[in-house]
Amino acid sequence: MKLTSYSKLENSSAMDLMARALNGSGHGTSEQIRSISIAAPAYNESQGIVPVVEHWLEYLRGRTDLERFEIVICNDGSKDDTAGKLKAIGASSDELVVIEHPVNQGAGAAVATAISGTTSDWVLLVDSDGQFAIENFEVLRDALQKSGTPAAIGVRTTKVDSLFARFGSWSSGMLCNVFHRTRYRDFNSACKLVKGDLLRSLRLECKGLNYSTDVTSKLIERGVRIAEAEIAHLPRETGTSSLRKFRGARDRFLFVMYLGFRQFLIRMRILRAFKYEAN
Repeated sequence: MKLTSYSKLENSSAMDLMARALNGSGHGTSEQIRSISIAAPAYNESQGIVPVVEHWLEYLRGRTDLERFEIVICNDGSKDDTAGKLKAIGASSDELVVIEHPVNQGAGAAVATAISGTTSDWVLLVDSDGQFAIENFEVLRDALQKSGTPAAIGVRTTKVDSLFARFGSWSSGMLCNVFHRTRYRDFNSACKLVKGDLLRSLRLECKGLNYSTDVTSKLIERGVRIAEAEIAHLPRETGTSSLRKFRGARDRFLFVMYLGFRQFLIRMRILRAFKYEAN
């Protein structure tokens, strides 16, 4: 296991990442996916993170089409034994990279840190609670290869979240589609497969649980067409979600309004939008 402090990652040059994305080698779908990074946040997941990560390792080690892979998890200041559980797995797994936030910064900040720690050609975004099966990689990969795009989003045909969470996701996704003039079926899905240089070049702003909306919005802003693929969404077997109903609803509303205003400013040519231009 590799253990990395967050402060070391802060020294990465955003301009270097932008240049690498703008000069990437094609949209990626004509090439085979030979290397992949899993990027995931973790907060107080000690009850269930061991079987989840061990399954990821077993699945990826069994894929003969991959030349290399890594699992990058940002432990976002967990108060339980998440760090200890990850350390135990990492003792026999060089593919596991754990980045520690000394204090909790929020899921969005943890995802951004995990993404910045990846090194592979492609990055699969998932949560560490096991709700997105690692096997979804295959349908996302197939969607990329059929569509000729550098990004794919998983569409949860059956969402196992609470009614309140499902309504919030539906309503915010509808508004985001209006603001972006798109028609994505699951705008807020956290499960995505994205070209590595492109994903690492995005300037994610959300600190909390709206990071999945932020990623989708930033990809669209870069002019990226996102492929869609229907995926499995599983019930959480252990632990509890860190979503807080009323505070979460407030934060979601404010963030979606910000995205809408941002798109207005871009269309008014007050803000610039950097396009993704693959060779």
